[in-house]
Amino acid sequence: MTPQKASVDVAINAYGKPYQTAVTLLTLMKTSGQWINKIYFVEEAKQPEPSNFQFIFDHFGDKIVYYKPSFWLWTKNLKFNFLLKLKWFRRAIRYQYAWEKSRKKYLLVIHNDVYFKGDLVKEYLEHIGEASGIGHIGQCWVCPAFAAKLCQPETYTQYKPGYQELMQLSAEYPQARTSTYTEVVDPAAPWPLPECRLNEYVAMIDLEKTRKDTLPVGKGSAFGSYDRLDVGVKWFADMNNLGHSFEHFDYDPYATHSWISLKNAGHDALFNKDLYKYEESVALQQLIDEFGYNPQTKSL
Repeated sequence: MTPQKASVDVAINAYGKPYQTAVTLLTLMKTSGQWINKIYFVEEAKQPEPSNFQFIFDHFGDKIVYYKPSFWLWTKNLKFNFLLKLKWFRRAIRYQYAWEKSRKKYLLVIHNDVYFKGDLVKEYLEHIGEASGIGHIGQCWVCPAFAAKLCQPETYTQYKPGYQELMQLSAEYPQARTSTYTEVVDPAAPWPLPECRLNEYVAMIDLEKTRKDTLPVGKGSAFGSYDRLDVGVKWFADMNNLGHSFEHFDYDPYATHSWISLKNAGHDALFNKDLYKYEESVALQQLIDEFGYNPQTKSL
């Protein structure tokens, strides 16, 4: 397809890391700015330390749509589904505010520790085709089916084991989280596999296709809900079982997640103050060198 300018809204939830957040958005706009309409910036109600994002808001102006939930849901599983009918509660789910507010066809969901090296949004727009979403599919590095060479991201729809086969496989090829499979896998619907999802580090979703099947309109779980093993796993399962398809795309040439530590996960720094300070110091220097950030005036 031919990409349309300003056809994509961005959803980013910020839990700390103001300097890494700034690098994320600045590199995104530097490489893919022509495709971006609005940036839905959700500042989590709780922060790991006092975090000031104001310099980001000042720089981007009305490009930013700001929202702060009334409470911090973090990665808690939702136990009381009736609360999801309440807008103030539902919109505390990661990315949900942007999901409900955006009026663009596509929503780009990103973590706040990504460095964009190339025009990934253009690639996503050109390759999504008829799929309902595009990005890196699966946490295959912790999946027994991948370890057994039975499945990979490009072919995740072709391997559909039954519950007993999946349990046997997890016993033969144990991984970091296979011990929890009996708790999180639905015996009546074991596919997609427990580690399978559209990884929300850097993913683009067709809202026109998926919104009708997703909370609060449809039966599917919220995209950002932490259900089963990780964020988005239940949503991905719901969408696939409702007939949606997803396109695997290796974004590594265009974007690096957790670009300072290169651990493919930003959680470590949130629980290690020394690592947190180090990563933020590297991001600050990047802001100064690449974007002319002035620490004294706190301006870009």
